Amino acid sequence: MNLAMDWTSMQSVFILLTAILIARLPLCPPRFHPTQLLNLFFSAIADKVNNAQRSQQQQYIAGNLALITMLGFILMITAVIQFIVIEPILFEFVLLLCLLQWEKINLPKVNLGNLEKKTIISQIQPRTLRDLDQLSLLGVHKASIENLCLRNSYQWFTVIFWYISVGIWAAIIYRAIQLMAHNWNSKLPVNHQFGRPAAALLQLLASPAHLILACTLRSLQRATSPLSNLNQQAKQWHHFSTGFLLSSFAYSLAIQLGGPRKYQGSMRRFSQLGHTQPAQRDDIKRAQQKLTLALIIWLCFISAIYLLISIK
Repeated sequence: MNLAMDWTSMQSVFILLTAILIARLPLCPPRFHPTQLLNLFFSAIADKVNNAQRSQQQQYIAGNLALITMLGFILMITAVIQFIVIEPILFEFVLLLCLLQWEKINLPKVNLGNLEKKTIISQIQPRTLRDLDQLSLLGVHKASIENLCLRNSYQWFTVIFWYISVGIWAAIIYRAIQLMAHNWNSKLPVNHQFGRPAAALLQLLASPAHLILACTLRSLQRATSPLSNLNQQAKQWHHFSTGFLLSSFAYSLAIQLGGPRKYQGSMRRFSQLGHTQPAQRDDIKRAQQKLTLALIIWLCFISAIYLLISIK
């Protein structure tokens, strides 16, 4: 095989690695991330289209139509950008850089009690619907670890999965659906029907990456937990793949996740996941380290696969 074909085989990995290295640098505050424009756009669309006076069936139909229309609009805009950007490599690199969004939590250097609680809440409240103010410090620790796991799986690992599996257009479609599901969250009563189509499609698209990431995190445990325990806990969760991921992460950290959650003053019951040990301050640091290690494992595996393909 000639050098040109070798470069073609490794091109996606080169673009991915470069985008990841730049995306992990603290160059852009979260509030200035490119996806914030789409968040504002999708929120405005929901305000205009989602009419609480309509029947549940009408709200559900409106959610389907909004999903299809917005997805078509984004793909059309992206196609225009591709036409303007002549180099395909540059197009993929810029788009992938915009799609990736790594979440992290900056903790004070020392345990400051209530001040630490406020510091954590100020960072995770913009990206979760849960009521956090009434939680204890241990409850905030648990909520932050769950948020880190799920948000990075949705915004990082699943984007990588679809980009490597199918290509940049699949990653764009997935990320657009994820942002719509986030802004039209069906957990809220006002979006319960309107947000259902986006939420269902998101779970379908995110499930493969959730399960692969769960297996990766499970391999990082000191003592591997029985698979039957993970399956049993995941089946008690509202989505199997999400429950399997959180349960694997909880066992990997040897802590307990899950439990009751409050949304807009309304309590919702969720099963307990993992061990019985409550989450501590240091577990947040370990959670971020394990997610980073899982990312390194993914990248090494992807690079090895593509290297083998290019050699054949």
